[in-house]
Amino acid sequence: MILAVGMLLDDAIVVIENIERHYRERGRDLAKVVVGGTGEVMLAIFSGTYATVVVLVPIIFIGGYVEKVLRPMSLSLCIALVASYIVSVTIIPILAPLLLKKSHRPNRLETVVTRASDWFVQGIRDFYLGLLDTALRHRFVFLLAAVLLLGVTLKYARPLVGQNVQPPMDTGIIKINFEADANSSLAESHGILRQMEEIIRRQEGLVSISSALGSEPAVVSFGSGKNPQQGNITLNLVDRFHRKESIWQVEDRLRQDFREIPGLKTADVFDYGATPLSSLRATVDVMLRGPDSGVLYGLGREVERRLMQVGGLTSVSLSWGDDKQEILFYPDRERCALYGISVRDIAAQVQTALQGSTASTFRVQGEDGFPVRVRYAESYRDSLAKLAGIRVHTGFGEIPLATLGRMKPEYVPSLFTRQNLMNSIDVFGYRSQAALSHIMENVTRELKGIELPPGYTLSQEGDAKLGKANFAALTKAMGIGMVLLYFSLVPAFRSFLHPLTIMSAIPLALIGAFWSLLVTGKTLSTAAFMGIILMAGIVVKNSILLIDFIETARGKGMPVGEALRESVRIRTRPIVMTAFGTAVGMLPIALERAIGLERLSPLAVVAVGGLMFSTFLTLLYVPIFYTLFEEVANWWQGILTPHEDHRYGRNISN
Repeated sequence: MILAVGMLLDDAIVVIENIERHYRERGRDLAKVVVGGTGEVMLAIFSGTYATVVVLVPIIFIGGYVEKVLRPMSLSLCIALVASYIVSVTIIPILAPLLLKKSHRPNRLETVVTRASDWFVQGIRDFYLGLLDTALRHRFVFLLAAVLLLGVTLKYARPLVGQNVQPPMDTGIIKINFEADANSSLAESHGILRQMEEIIRRQEGLVSISSALGSEPAVVSFGSGKNPQQGNITLNLVDRFHRKESIWQVEDRLRQDFREIPGLKTADVFDYGATPLSSLRATVDVMLRGPDSGVLYGLGREVERRLMQVGGLTSVSLSWGDDKQEILFYPDRERCALYGISVRDIAAQVQTALQGSTASTFRVQGEDGFPVRVRYAESYRDSLAKLAGIRVHTGFGEIPLATLGRMKPEYVPSLFTRQNLMNSIDVFGYRSQAALSHIMENVTRELKGIELPPGYTLSQEGDAKLGKANFAALTKAMGIGMVLLYFSLVPAFRSFLHPLTIMSAIPLALIGAFWSLLVTGKTLSTAAFMGIILMAGIVVKNSILLIDFIETARGKGMPVGEALRESVRIRTRPIVMTAFGTAVGMLPIALERAIGLERLSPLAVVAVGGLMFSTFLTLLYVPIFYTLFEEVANWWQGILTPHEDHRYGRNISN
């Protein structure tokens, strides 16, 4: 509802300003002033409110991640805007006479504020009236300047801004995924974990630490499990207003300190707010699938090497390695048959020697029993030679294990993962604050030269996959909104061309939106896209105020040129007031002065920057487009009725 504070005032500002203007210009009969002032703008503000609601409705039903995130906001804004319109045309006219009665002399402060406001608005009005005369005489020069500025914005500023599914957010929560050497024991892995925790505890503002070694699939986390050499740490810091360093500065220092820990293979340090969904494992997730795990590991190492050269990534790691040492026993089946023992019996006896088996149950009265496991002591199984000497019971007595076959140490995958029943390996890349689109451009370029064997596939998961679907859905929603907006304005203005005049201000508003994002260092995220959609609705509302006045004035017989100038003279004040009101309402969000507003600040930046720029252009370019579309309409009418004179240019100077 913070977003709606400024927007909800728009209709009320237009109504009360028009009533006050009628009061100053047309007499003291408050009843007639209120009715006339409200009736004059009632249709215009209804069309403006309807236009804003129409562009928001597709988001409510678009589906997917976009709907889940933006539906509550869009639905709340739609309801609030409709309620604002109802209040503006019912309650505000009732209260207006109480505000206009001169029952007391204005104090000094009121006089100073009123004079300053009138001076400011009059200065803007005079500036636009002078500029409008020049623009109407040199329309194509002004149009060319606008097109060039829009082209430069889309070609240069837009790519520099970059895209994110969600903007970076200092949540105070840092995640660390680490892996020790694949051949480390559980005790050694635990020792590495303790060293990492000691480093973390030196961090100022630490609230809590949560750590784990290994996990069962889909028990501790989404997806595949982890072996005892893999673990994760989650640390919580105080909020960003109560510490000196940002979360990203803390992450950089932790990465440096972790490099000094012996036996630590990888440590991926990233912030919890870096991805929009908890099920996403990393910003960059390149998944390889194929039948042979050995080939997959080789491809994974090649992808890892290439991703390490991608700017914006802080660390790169594989989901599993091919460096775990195992002792493989190859039985000699002829010898096994000679000694009368099966391979299955050999496996069972070796398993008992190494891992143990339950020999008995120790029972205490009144308590549950405790299983007693029996296996070889550590000193009898800590080397290849000792494993070869394990005694195996056969029908001919006990013999060494080496008698029944050969033993060979080999390196095998530390973990097996599958996707859709196929072997898979993931290459994860983690970022700090770099824009996702910039990173993915570099990733795509680096992966372009990889040749995959037949039967192997490469796909990009993670934020990249979600981001692509997300922006496709937002673009679709905005496209549907623009179509609905156009066809809803056609009957309101009884024209197929003037809705285009009204909507012509939207592309110009994008200039201010993208340059605002670039200057403030924000990216085009889901929130920023929502800001563009909101901005489009507000810009259309301002354009409707101008076009409605022009059409009304022309209906009363006023020449076109005079109607254009009069619309700018009359409507400058409410348009400027509504733009500033909305901007001021969104300013606290843009300044990020509360926890969590980082996620919404791009919306406010787009709305404020786009509104300020589009307000300047709306008062100038909407009249220009109006004259152009009128000429088109008159030209077409001239074709249909060739015996009548429909030349428009002669009237523009009237």
